[in-house]
Amino acid sequence: MIKLHGASISNYVNKVKLGILEKGLEYEQIRVAPSQEEEFLKISPMGKIPVLEIDGRFVFESTAILEFLDDFYPETPRLIPNDPWEAARIREITTLIENYLDIPARRIYLLSSRGKDVPPGLAEEIHPILTKGVKALQRVVRFSPYIAGDRFTLADCSAFANLTVIEESLRPFYPTDHPLDLLSGLKEYFTFMKSQKGPALVEKEKQTLFKILARAKVKVE
Repeated sequence: MIKLHGASISNYVNKVKLGILEKGLEYEQIRVAPSQEEEFLKISPMGKIPVLEIDGRFVFESTAILEFLDDFYPETPRLIPNDPWEAARIREITTLIENYLDIPARRIYLLSSRGKDVPPGLAEEIHPILTKGVKALQRVVRFSPYIAGDRFTLADCSAFANLTVIEESLRPFYPTDHPLDLLSGLKEYFTFMKSQKGPALVEKEKQTLFKILARAKVKVE
C-alpha cells in the first residue's frame, strides 16, 4: 500500500495525489506538516512534504515521486511520455509553472495564508515577474483539453495543483489585472479539470481544509 505523507493544503502534496489518482493506485494519506524534527528529516532531508512511502522505503520531492511511480508501476498510465521530445516538453511546462509562477507567487500567498501582512509594494514588485512567466507558459501550453495535449501528464499534476492556488490566493491582490488572466484557455482548462474525477476530489479536499482553517482562525480571534 502506498502511503502519502503530507497535508492536502500543500500544492505539492496535491500534485502527487493527482498523479496517484490518475494512475488508479490505492493509497493512504498520512496527514503531517513539514517538520525539522530529526525523525522526519530521516525520510525528508529538507523537512518538506510530500513524502511517498512503499514497504518502509521513502521517496521525497514531488517530481521525483511521480517519476518513481511511472517506473514502479509501469502497467499504469504514464505521467511522462516515452517519446523524449514530449517528455522534455512536459518537464519544461512543469518547470515554468513551479519556478517562474509558484515560487514568486509564494512570496505573497504564504504570508497572506498565515495571517501576516503583505509588505506594501510586494504585489506590485511580483506582478511583472508573474506576467513574464505567464507569457512564457502561453508559448508552450496546448489546452486540448489537457495542458500539454490530449492526455493527462505530469504537467497537469503541477498545473492544476499550483495554478488554482495562485489564481485564488492572489485574486485579492490583483482584482482586475491578475497575471493568470493573460493565459488564454486557462479558465476552460480549470472547468474541464474540475469535471474529472481525480482533480475534482483533490479540489474538494483542498477547499474543505481551507474552510476548516478559516473557521479556526475566526475562533482564535
